[in-house]
Amino acid sequence: MSKLHFSLLLSVTLAIIIGYSCQFKPVTPPSQPKEIPRETQSEPTVELETEYAIPAEYQPLYEEISQKLEAFDIYLDSHWDGTKSNVIFGAELLPANGHQGEKLLTEENYKGTLAYLNGLQSLGINGVKIAISYPILAPDFPDSDRYLEYYKDLAQELRKRDMKILVAIGNFFQDSSFTDLQVSISNLTFAQYRQTKRQIAERIIKEIHPDYLTIANEPSTEAMTTGLKVTVPEFTETVRYVLNGLDRSNVLVGAGAGTWNHLDYVKSLARDTSLDYIDVHIYPANFLEQAITIADIAHTYNKRLIIGEAWTYKVYDRELGDLDDIATQAVIFGRDIYSFWEPLDSRFLETLVKLANYNGYEFISPFWSKYFFAYLDYETVPKNLNYRQLTQLSNQEAFQNILSNEPTPTGLTYQELINTASK
Repeated sequence: MSKLHFSLLLSVTLAIIIGYSCQFKPVTPPSQPKEIPRETQSEPTVELETEYAIPAEYQPLYEEISQKLEAFDIYLDSHWDGTKSNVIFGAELLPANGHQGEKLLTEENYKGTLAYLNGLQSLGINGVKIAISYPILAPDFPDSDRYLEYYKDLAQELRKRDMKILVAIGNFFQDSSFTDLQVSISNLTFAQYRQTKRQIAERIIKEIHPDYLTIANEPSTEAMTTGLKVTVPEFTETVRYVLNGLDRSNVLVGAGAGTWNHLDYVKSLARDTSLDYIDVHIYPANFLEQAITIADIAHTYNKRLIIGEAWTYKVYDRELGDLDDIATQAVIFGRDIYSFWEPLDSRFLETLVKLANYNGYEFISPFWSKYFFAYLDYETVPKNLNYRQLTQLSNQEAFQNILSNEPTPTGLTYQELINTASK
């Protein structure tokens, strides 16, 4: 298979999975000893401390996020005593995301997945998160057995590589921008949803046997993708239904919420279920402090902790209130691709590792792992490209850099954090 063919394959592979992210809705963050400063909406007049030239249109956003990270980092430094936890350094295995649908079943995709794994392992990453979208492993879903075989083969490969496996049962974004797979969930009831999710959980445990299985997360996203009214009681009952009598076979089973979701979801899960762990998704920097409060809740009820997703989401405070379905906003995702964000992404990773050590998160998985291998320079990218075109360019660059073992400074930062943790 030619490099060009493989590059194009990986481009499609990664482009169609952008829907597995998160829907942000504003919540009231917990109080912090130090309030994270907000940016003024005017254009900054001072140079920001970075080796990259930040385009004028992004300077206010860069500064806003930078200030939030700095304030949170100062808080951690003043409270963390430097004691290291035994953290598993993971990453999202993007080519295995269920939004690919039938493309998962091709030999080319499997080879691409292995190449991506090689790139992750070259950085010292020793765990992966795999998003298996509901309902592709349901027994009556078309080609369900073939999807199961793909994930079984992948799990076997991961065990050969001595990598920890976190599987998460997510939900499909129906928009054709995110997947070519047609999934009909009209008139879905909670009873149907829970029964199918239970069947999927049973198959994953029996056939794939991951180290961790997250059965529910991001209640706001679950509501958006299913059409169900996912209140705290309904979300908790779904988890309880799946857990009731479930043969876990030494698989740790968890559930959780995003840091943008109301804390009552986590409180109810921790207090009222037999989950082994709470899975936290951290986006954006606005809600970093929620991760500390969630950890406190989990510790109160003797639950373990993992961070199943996290990234430096490039969004203004003001946009959180304006965009209801922010998980599907390509304009937001499109901001990630540029190289001038690298220092901010690296700083976020450093803060994430501090947080894991401070609060005892045992597994962390940055979501947009392709930026460990490539960004695009703002000055060289045509300004008339749409998101899919931008994604294709960045994915091709990432693939070439994986082949030549040339990680980005962000990837090298994560590698250094891993190396430091082992000393």
